[in-house]
Amino acid sequence: MQRSVHLTVLLSVPLALLFLVAMSQPSVLHYGYIGCFVDGDNSNRDLKGLTGLKTIGPFTDRIDLAYFFNVATVTIESCSSLCALGRFRYFGLQAQGFCFCGNSYGLHGAASSDSECNTNCYGNSSQICGGFDRNSIYENFYAPETGLFKRVASTKSMLTTAPGQPENSTYRSQEAATVFECLVACHRSPDCLACAFVQSSRMCRLMRFAAVPGEVASEAQWVWVKP
Repeated sequence: MQRSVHLTVLLSVPLALLFLVAMSQPSVLHYGYIGCFVDGDNSNRDLKGLTGLKTIGPFTDRIDLAYFFNVATVTIESCSSLCALGRFRYFGLQAQGFCFCGNSYGLHGAASSDSECNTNCYGNSSQICGGFDRNSIYENFYAPETGLFKRVASTKSMLTTAPGQPENSTYRSQEAATVFECLVACHRSPDCLACAFVQSSRMCRLMRFAAVPGEVASEAQWVWVKP
């Protein structure tokens, strides 16, 4: 069953809650190609948004250092969707099967020619996925935030961090007396894409990704995600 409730809470901040038990992530309206750009080595990547993660959402095959890698499925669309889980503005594809995310690009400058991005994507041979140390850079364009949250089961879309990286590096905590206070805090925070209210400790977990760390899923049945 699906229902929507419109609420006005705390300091007249309007929020709408749409109760669904399904995976959710920020909505990409479309993406656009920017150009071919030089990348650095593993110690100095251009797009670093995935650094510290091991898996995120359905993308579980391999996230290594700053990038996701899958020889079978990487396409322009799948990289766009992966980066949407962090509402990253830019994404880059490299050497047929590498996907990078970030909110800035161009650290190492543009390639001498767009033709330096010349390798076909493993997941779709009709698409170009960068080249050797070259990223095909795209921009994701998202639907405007409206104050709408989707309530989803906390185990529907999860993330894990790389060895040595604490899970709480992907979220922060603050006190909240009610779930509504938690929602307001997330609504007001530009880097919060999802939140969870922990009833037992009256704590609000404000998450940087539309995917849930295991330790948050273990203490909260539901999370609220910005579409």
